Amino acid sequence: MALIQCTDCHSDISDAAAACPRCGAPVPVTLKQGQEQCPWCMSVVDAQASICPGCRARKGYATNAYGVMGKGSVIAFGLVLPLLITAAFPPAGLLLVPVALFCAWRLKRGPVWYQTTRVGG
Repeated sequence: MALIQCTDCHSDISDAAAACPRCGAPVPVTLKQGQEQCPWCMSVVDAQASICPGCRARKGYATNAYGVMGKGSVIAFGLVLPLLITAAFPPAGLLLVPVALFCAWRLKRGPVWYQTTRVGG
């Protein structure tokens, strides 16, 4: 066992601890290839997973009122639909150009984790 520094309060803690005894922050773990850590509950998940088994967070490209959007939804509703509206109604459709630019940026950046439910409540 070695002492590491807590990422939140900077106190020295054991690397075997699950959480910092001073502030309660979860301790990041060493990940193997093909694994990543959920930023919400710190569970280790497969890199290809789209739902965290620990807290049910979802990985996707954007969110809307219905939940987390996958790549296909972002392409359809964030790129294609705004561009079609812009082509059909140029003056009003120009307001949707920032939406298309944002969605293109999100697609290029890759999926991220979104917390869809509250942990413990």
